[in-house]
Amino acid sequence: MWRRISSQLLLLAGLLVLGAMAPATLFGAPGNHTRDVIVEDFDIVVPAAEGCSGEDVHVFGTLDLIIQTTTDSRGGLHVVFHLTPHLTGVGLSTGLEYNAVGPTQTVDFVDGTGPRVTVAVNAIRLISPGSSDNLAITETIHVTVNANGTTTVEFDNVNAACRG
Repeated sequence: MWRRISSQLLLLAGLLVLGAMAPATLFGAPGNHTRDVIVEDFDIVVPAAEGCSGEDVHVFGTLDLIIQTTTDSRGGLHVVFHLTPHLTGVGLSTGLEYNAVGPTQTVDFVDGTGPRVTVAVNAIRLISPGSSDNLAITETIHVTVNANGTTTVEFDNVNAACRG
């Protein structure tokens, strides 16, 4: 359940940009550029089985997502996703705190006349103080839209693990 909740932001953004645009819309379009900024609340509990300290970890805060799209004169679509986490993790038994580090960025290109494939890896690292292990949350997204504009493949996997 927590996997589905945590992945809504990037999957939704990818579908909005790639799934909603028919190839005919892109082909022959004049060059243009858009930039959208989204701030999304993030609130999940990583189960003890996937956490570092043998306890559930509450991860909460916001994610800043910047989506830039450029349509070139040949109908190609260039998409840049830049995600910056502003998250804190708190162990629900011990109160151990984790702080998120690093942005994630993906760059995609869509040919104006054919299928579109988006693959993204979102890696959120939650760093603990001292010698405690760090919590790594990794999300892998894949969306394929065929030449008719129909989404044919769509998955979003989220995993959490300890890293020393």
